[in-house]
Amino acid sequence: MAKRFFSFFLVLMMLAGVIFSVTGIPGLELRGEEEEESDLQPSLSKTTLILWYTDDALTDYLNREAARFNDASEDVRVIPVEKDGLGFLEEIGAASANDGDFPDLYITTHDNLEKAALAGLAAEVEHAEDILRGEHYCDAALSAVSWRGKKIAYPFYAETVALLYNRTYLEDAAKLHAVEDQEDPDDAELIEKRVAASLPETLTDLLDFAGHYNAPEQVEAVFEFDISDLFTDYFFAGDAINVGGPDGDDPDSFDLYNERTLVCMDIFQQMGQFFAADPDELNSDKVLTDLLEGRTVFTIATTDAVRRIAQAVSSEECPYTFGTMELMKLTDDLDTRALSVTNCIVINGFSSHAEAANRFARFLLDDGTDELYTRAGKMAAKYRADFGDDPLVSEMMQAYVSGYGHSVSMPKMIATSNFWVRLEVAYTDIWNGADVNETMRQVAEVLLSQIRGTPVTVDPIETPEQISISADLPED
Repeated sequence: MAKRFFSFFLVLMMLAGVIFSVTGIPGLELRGEEEEESDLQPSLSKTTLILWYTDDALTDYLNREAARFNDASEDVRVIPVEKDGLGFLEEIGAASANDGDFPDLYITTHDNLEKAALAGLAAEVEHAEDILRGEHYCDAALSAVSWRGKKIAYPFYAETVALLYNRTYLEDAAKLHAVEDQEDPDDAELIEKRVAASLPETLTDLLDFAGHYNAPEQVEAVFEFDISDLFTDYFFAGDAINVGGPDGDDPDSFDLYNERTLVCMDIFQQMGQFFAADPDELNSDKVLTDLLEGRTVFTIATTDAVRRIAQAVSSEECPYTFGTMELMKLTDDLDTRALSVTNCIVINGFSSHAEAANRFARFLLDDGTDELYTRAGKMAAKYRADFGDDPLVSEMMQAYVSGYGHSVSMPKMIATSNFWVRLEVAYTDIWNGADVNETMRQVAEVLLSQIRGTPVTVDPIETPEQISISADLPED
């Protein structure tokens, strides 16, 4: 009997071990497997989607939206996973190719899309014509997710720049001029009209304002921006440069070294002579701090500046009010275009749950955009997104929305992956006095050689006649 009891006990222990090895290991999740629901463990009766992302600012937002989706969905649940941005696509590719723990969908910037598509990591959007069209998205957003005539991602949120200004200073100047003109400085409608008239439509207007502005003692510079950041200075030649065509994916569409670009970059260099700012002493944090503390009147900044301004104003630590507008033209005949980067939701081509992944991506675009700014500080790429209850934020963000619609997307060709670095260095060198013609010719030669896959020599063109932007300003 003792032997029988011992044998029976061993069998029970073996069965318990098998059951524990399959179901009892904490955190074990089998993708796509079914299991009865438990109060202690999430149900595995649903298909599990893994979403990878790299921006920590999205964590609270994505966890909340995933929970909302999971509660509403009968057959799918989503698990967001934050990853290191370094080697992000490479990690996705390695995990996907080796049947590892890879994502069904992920969030990345649009300039990575060609690399992702060629590696099989970006599947064409299902029924793209239902959602990715002009009534929902601007041209910049649609171009960002287009590659070789197909939509291979969803435009999620975007980054671009706008012109910010100290509205208090402009109102004070308007009141002073009203007194000088024997008008009523307390007439709110009159002052509003004068402030609107003082906003620069062109760069020459801005310089004219700077040349005649009777600045308060604390103002150190009328106009200041981060010269070493391509985001904030690209607009000078943005309307004259074409790399990759409308969708940034056409190797035969390249026009960077031309007369119009040289004229625009010469104006950029004149700005350096007029304002004499040192790129090494400026960064995005400093220029925004200078604006908030009243040391500058105008600056250029990305969307995150709006949140910081709103916080400063609401805390009553800042005595000023502020406004935004879309970037001005250089002259009446020379338009500008800001640079933009669109973050996209991409469906992994290796996923066996493409339909479910597309469903969650559309959930984020349809139901999740209203929380995107308030929870993550991101400007949704979709039209008519909500920016919360603060009227100052909603008003200021409109300049970014309109500017995004008029912007130039970063090229997505693998061959131009160093486009940002090359052009950023060129801008800084030109600001510091480098020869405009030769600097831009060299950039064009390097990028064109990379695109063609063979050394290319770009013949120099004649330097066009300079357009002076400060000829009519007072000498002092």
